[in-house]
Amino acid sequence: MRCYKLLIILSVSLLFLWIDAFGCDIVLKKSAYVSGSDIELKDIASVYPKKLSHFVLGAAPYLNNSLTFSRLYIKSLLLQKKMHYTICGAKEIKITNKGYILDKAKIFSILGIKNGSLIMRKPIILPFDKHYSFSFKLKRREGNLTFYDIDVFKNGIFFKLIPVSVKISGGYVLAPVASHDISRGKRITLSDIIFKKVKHLPPNSILSKSVIVGRVTISFIKSGTPFTQFNTKQFKPVKMGDIVNVKVVEGNIVIYTVAKALRGGYNGDIIPVMYLSSNKVMPAKIVGNKLVVIQ
Repeated sequence: MRCYKLLIILSVSLLFLWIDAFGCDIVLKKSAYVSGSDIELKDIASVYPKKLSHFVLGAAPYLNNSLTFSRLYIKSLLLQKKMHYTICGAKEIKITNKGYILDKAKIFSILGIKNGSLIMRKPIILPFDKHYSFSFKLKRREGNLTFYDIDVFKNGIFFKLIPVSVKISGGYVLAPVASHDISRGKRITLSDIIFKKVKHLPPNSILSKSVIVGRVTISFIKSGTPFTQFNTKQFKPVKMGDIVNVKVVEGNIVIYTVAKALRGGYNGDIIPVMYLSSNKVMPAKIVGNKLVVIQ
């Protein structure tokens, strides 16, 4: 009987909590990660008015450090701006500054350099993410200094360009090159790539193996030749007019059908597709070769 009463009390408490959260303008998380210089409302709340998404609550903690904000503190900040919103969720929220640090070891690995000095004023910190990939362009050489542009890709999509300067103490660079002669129009695979020491890299060289794989050769590439932005191009999985496979996701239900792509694009792009059965046009996300998802 006692257990039955406790179950009723717990159920009623959870119901009131749910009603309370449902009626709130702002619902706070228990913990959150930030990677910029400021803490914004969108970083710490799961529900909030859209116009307040970039409302700054304070400076972010130092990298890999944390601080705690109380619900009362956040309420007072809003009241200072004469904004009267109901707030619920966590009474206190722990905020941690987490970033992806591009240190010397990672940069030299991207550039294929073993020896040398990296010349930069401060560490390079990117927003935390597990899906970064990199390529680089050799800009110029001045004496014993070499200047590069590192292209940062997040989930395969260009995210940021980072210029770096390196004082190289060795005469060779370890770089990915063609393992054999590759004909024009071929999609590059892992077996087409081998790492070798090269003395000079052409401009716009790509040194990230993960970026090279899947690209398409624009011209004939001789064995031992580095891969560049000039002799390869990004593979386009969907072209305008293609008949694509469509994965329609509604809750736990998944339906497969076909449609016509009204615009081409790359993985992650949102394009309009037209159902062949009804001529209805819907936005879809490209997720593979002639494969899109509608949610």
